[in-house]
Amino acid sequence: MLRSPAELLFEKLSGIVCLFKPADMRLQNFLPIVQARLATAFNDMPCRPPDQRVDIICDTRTGKELVKTSLDLADTVQALGPRYLAEDFEFTSILPLRRFSSGVQILAINDNSRKLKDIEDGQPIRSYLLKGKFGESTDTLDANGVIVEKSRYKHISTSKIEQVLALIQNSFQATMYKLSGISPFTQAGYDLAKVGLWKPRDHTLPPIVYGLKLLEYKPPYFKIEIHALNEDEIHLKEVVVDIGVRLRTSSVSESVRRTNIGPFKVEHALSLDEITPETLLENMKNSERLIEEANLLDKTILIGKSHNEEVKIVGRKPYDNVTDIYQTKKSAYKTSEQMDL
Repeated sequence: MLRSPAELLFEKLSGIVCLFKPADMRLQNFLPIVQARLATAFNDMPCRPPDQRVDIICDTRTGKELVKTSLDLADTVQALGPRYLAEDFEFTSILPLRRFSSGVQILAINDNSRKLKDIEDGQPIRSYLLKGKFGESTDTLDANGVIVEKSRYKHISTSKIEQVLALIQNSFQATMYKLSGISPFTQAGYDLAKVGLWKPRDHTLPPIVYGLKLLEYKPPYFKIEIHALNEDEIHLKEVVVDIGVRLRTSSVSESVRRTNIGPFKVEHALSLDEITPETLLENMKNSERLIEEANLLDKTILIGKSHNEEVKIVGRKPYDNVTDIYQTKKSAYKTSEQMDL
């Protein structure tokens, strides 16, 4: 029996895709919408015809047995329902975005391989575009929360913001050297620095910021670009809060947008309106090309130490170092789990 175009396309729909998650939507709510769109698209395609029912009947006139075929009504769409359901499209994700954040999200669809997990273990650098606002502070650290504090911000200038960003980045660089266990003033530290970025293997370690850059400042709003690892939405919001604290004012996040995960950029991501079986298939091919060109599965630069060994190197608890400034202090602030509900 010839297979329908829907069946052939469904078999090919297995691999890694790059999508754009909108803001103010949990990933658990975003994926069902994608699954429903795919199921509708496949059901609109020409599917296989119903099976034929074979009956052996006796001819009342001649007494001979005859073979008769007819349409099997139990195999029709009216009896069975749609051929494809939303549950037929299984998604798994890495580095999931929280509800307030938007941007690039890597997922695997109907793929049982370890490639997605290997990409996560390879620790690709993530870049974010943060938009903040001076003069306000909320209970959730973002613009969706209730304002708990207002302050002045007219004393802030572009040069002062850049100085604060440099100080924050230096504090994270010091942490990066501590986690490596090698002094930056030795030949071993110099050789390791030449290899590339130092990437801790343990995802439970504190966040590490590799770069901070001020893109725009139009009082009271400002935009910064941040490159980080082991980050979460709450950490990025606390970076914005810390900028305000160091500048003797208050600040809040207006938006958090992930612009890339390694080689995966915004231009490679499909928006919700662009998702179709055909565009997903093309996106898979492009994702495979990006993974191969960027060598995302190479982990040779990672620090080959376990979590306990890294704790011994630092000489204290992993969250008790300079990055402790990004552990929320105010009791009025909500945790990331509360904000994600």
